[in-house]
Amino acid sequence: MDTPPIAALGPRQRQLLTILLEAKTAFTVDELADQLTITRSAVHQHLSALEQGGYVQKEVQSPKGGRPGYAWRLTEVGIHLFPKQYALFSNALIRVMKEQLGSAGLTDTLRSLGESLAEQFAYRLANKKPDEKIEEVARIMRELGYQSRTEDDPNHELPIIDARNCVYHHLAREHAEVCQLDLALLEKLLNAKIDHAECMLRGGKACRFRVRSNP
Repeated sequence: MDTPPIAALGPRQRQLLTILLEAKTAFTVDELADQLTITRSAVHQHLSALEQGGYVQKEVQSPKGGRPGYAWRLTEVGIHLFPKQYALFSNALIRVMKEQLGSAGLTDTLRSLGESLAEQFAYRLANKKPDEKIEEVARIMRELGYQSRTEDDPNHELPIIDARNCVYHHLAREHAEVCQLDLALLEKLLNAKIDHAECMLRGGKACRFRVRSNP
């Protein structure tokens, strides 16, 4: 089981973040010091570290009749530190879709999803040469969570895309149709046929995608 990101933080910082998560509101330093039973100085130190990580943010409070002050709130990044069962939910969703649509129907749906995703990035490939397009696609894949890069292909004039981290690997292990999302994404972006030359599900060290025609 993967370790939740929040487990990498210290116990006081985890406790502070949990207070902000459960309260769904902003807390002043004094309020946090009371909740944690530590000094204001210690709270400031923890908040400074958490702010640098993007987990909390301060906002101005304007109490009636008093000087403006600051209160601290959990950010979206901070919320995502807490463990979530995305893998369990997505696997259940794919399984139900496959039961209702069949393998072919699931494949069509996933390919449509990949093509829809590609449309969001298509503008970044405009007016680029074929090899530049492939490099840009590898960059887009990295932004989506893949560990992707381009490599020279000795058997082809265009570079090959090498991806060492499939963001859907846990799903693809049980539902091979999920690989079609990647293929549809690449084919739509590059307007070309893509060979899935190597696949981690088939025992490969990486997923490698070869462009069959000039994009």
